[in-house]
Amino acid sequence: MSNGDQLPLYTATQLPVLFSDDASCKFIALKIKSEEDNTALHAIYIEQQSQPIEFPFGALITVTEWEGKSEREEFFIEAESVELLMEKLQRFDEVNSFVFLQVPNSVTIDTVTMQPQQLFCLLFPELGGFNSDAPEEIRFGLKNSSVALLHRLESSKSNI
Repeated sequence: MSNGDQLPLYTATQLPVLFSDDASCKFIALKIKSEEDNTALHAIYIEQQSQPIEFPFGALITVTEWEGKSEREEFFIEAESVELLMEKLQRFDEVNSFVFLQVPNSVTIDTVTMQPQQLFCLLFPELGGFNSDAPEEIRFGLKNSSVALLHRLESSKSNI
């Protein structure tokens, strides 16, 4: 069994209960948006902050084109509760269209890279390691494998 199959898969509506059961849980939500010749990864890292600046729940949102043709967009949202955080995320981007994966506690907002291919290789080691110096055809194949893996997870999400 691959690591990607082992990461618990959830929907946005399940997060409030999961956080009430275990305040230390962390999630990464993923969605791919393809337009013409651009493929962008929308990624959200969610945690209950151990030392909140203002509010206890925080989400780092990034939108990055796979090929790096434009600048990465990055946003940080905080909320008093997970329910309010989900409402804010819904206004930002249709949060129910994301695949939510529970990640190990070793993954932190300070250490996680939100670059598309590096993030996929971190979450799904079965894809292999990421090498930015690899030939273009290898990087293209890795991207296609990552997109196919996320589509498979999206299909699995409908069974939750």
